[in-house]
Amino acid sequence: MSKTSDSSGAVTFDHSVHSEQGARLAELVDEVLRLHGRVMSARKPAALGSSAQIIVLASVVLAQEPPTVARIARSLGYSRQAVQRVADVLVEDGHVLYVDNPHHKTSKQLVPTEQGRRAYAEANRESAEWTERISRGLEVVDLEQTLSVLRQIRRNLELDKQESAGGPA
Repeated sequence: MSKTSDSSGAVTFDHSVHSEQGARLAELVDEVLRLHGRVMSARKPAALGSSAQIIVLASVVLAQEPPTVARIARSLGYSRQAVQRVADVLVEDGHVLYVDNPHHKTSKQLVPTEQGRRAYAEANRESAEWTERISRGLEVVDLEQTLSVLRQIRRNLELDKQESAGGPA
C-alpha cells in the first residue's frame, strides 16, 4: 500500500485505491482544504468581523450588477443559507443594503453602502500587505500555473455536477 506522509512523518494519504493521477488530485484537494482552514483562521480583517464577511462584501463591491445572495453562494460554492447569514450581518452593520430586484419579486439584490466600500478598501489594503508576506519565496510563474490548474479542477467539478444532475451546475 502506497502512502504519502507530511514533513513530520504523519500519514496524510493512502494511495491504495487511486490511480497516480487520482491520488495526486486527492492529495491536492486535501492540501487545499488544509490551506483554506489556515487562511480563514489567519486573516481577520480589522474593518470586519470575519474573513467570510470580507469575501461576501467583496462579491458585492466588485459585482458588475448588484448580486443576490443565491448568486454569491453559487459563485463561491457556498450554501445559500451560509451566505444569507453573512449578508444579514453585513446589512446589520451598515456595510450593504438589500434592494428590490427588478428580475425577481422575492430575491433581493445587495448593494454596498459607502461604509461598506470603505471597509472593503481597508480590508483590501490589509490583504495586499498579508499576501506580500505570505508570497515571499514564491515565483509568479509557479503561482500562475497553480492558479490555472485549480481553475481547471473547479471547472471539472462544475461540469461533473452539471452532468450528474442533468442540468447546469
